[in-house]
Amino acid sequence: MLQESENIADSCSSYTSFSSQRPNNMFKISNLSKAVLAIGALLLLAMLKLPIWKIVLSAPQYPEGLQMEIWHNTFTGDVKVISALNHYIGMRAISPEMFPEFEFLGNVIIGVAVLCFVLALIGRWWSSVAYFMVLAIGDSAALYDFWKWGYDYGHNLDPTAPIVIPGMAYQPPVIGYKKLLNFEAWSLPDLGGWILMGVSTIAFLVMVYEWWKNRKMQRNPAVAVALLLLSVGGTSCASGPQPIRIGEDSCQFCKMILMDQKYGAEIITKKGRVYLFDDVNCMMLFEQADDWNSAKVATRYIVDFLSPETLIPVETAIYLESKSLKTPMASGIAAFANPAGLDSIIGQLGGNVLNWVDVTNRFNSDK
Repeated sequence: MLQESENIADSCSSYTSFSSQRPNNMFKISNLSKAVLAIGALLLLAMLKLPIWKIVLSAPQYPEGLQMEIWHNTFTGDVKVISALNHYIGMRAISPEMFPEFEFLGNVIIGVAVLCFVLALIGRWWSSVAYFMVLAIGDSAALYDFWKWGYDYGHNLDPTAPIVIPGMAYQPPVIGYKKLLNFEAWSLPDLGGWILMGVSTIAFLVMVYEWWKNRKMQRNPAVAVALLLLSVGGTSCASGPQPIRIGEDSCQFCKMILMDQKYGAEIITKKGRVYLFDDVNCMMLFEQADDWNSAKVATRYIVDFLSPETLIPVETAIYLESKSLKTPMASGIAAFANPAGLDSIIGQLGGNVLNWVDVTNRFNSDK
């Protein structure tokens, strides 16, 4: 009995010793950091009373500029004037009904603020990571939703509009500057947007500071992996296909402006750099350069001939090679997302059906 008790005591002692040597994954953050995160969560509610984003337009005939503010549930500013001008180039009148998100965005803001406040009160390092991730995902989703709306608004134009420029699109910038005909357009955060970006930045700094202050956490591989994922998360989000701006972007190989929206391709590197091309042969010739390292390529995309606003991975696309295709740089090759779309064209134009291996072999054999 005594021996059994000693064995149990030894086992408990060994477990206690092992437990004490393990890094503490649940360490508390400082009271100052908790207070900063809690105040940040409350500041998010200001977006219910402040404009979140704004678009500013200027042109010679409007030297004082035109401005539209975007709130969580409506638009304000020179909306009627901007809509009237947009009508001439086939764009729809701007109205709150275009944004179904307006019906629930206020509740989303409240929900995110409450969740972040609770995470701040928990006061653990993992909760500070969750706090930042909630904001990072929310920021990314909002920007993507804005880009998606802008793409539809700037590309789906009325063909009977007074001014029609073939191949021209008028997608407003998500953030930053863009030239649209004789108008200069800026898309920038307004007061509510700056608060959101500020709170997100502070949350990231608090998370990193608390980890640095508790350097013993660096011994834990799980934490190191988590921080690595956070550090590369921004790059990973940007690894998808990037929109091609017809009439603005130029080909990386031939330097010509991309003018035909049915053709086009792009390479995205592992570091997130995007190379655009007006034809598939320009992309292939660009990659055959002596100073090009194919190992740095993350993905390649190509425009769907029947759905020009869609870019598809080159490996999954189906290709038509036909002398009847008037491609920008005479490759005679168009890409399709599915066989049904290809069948509807090959009967009209004729030609050969290829896969990506066939396409690469076509150009490699000419090298």
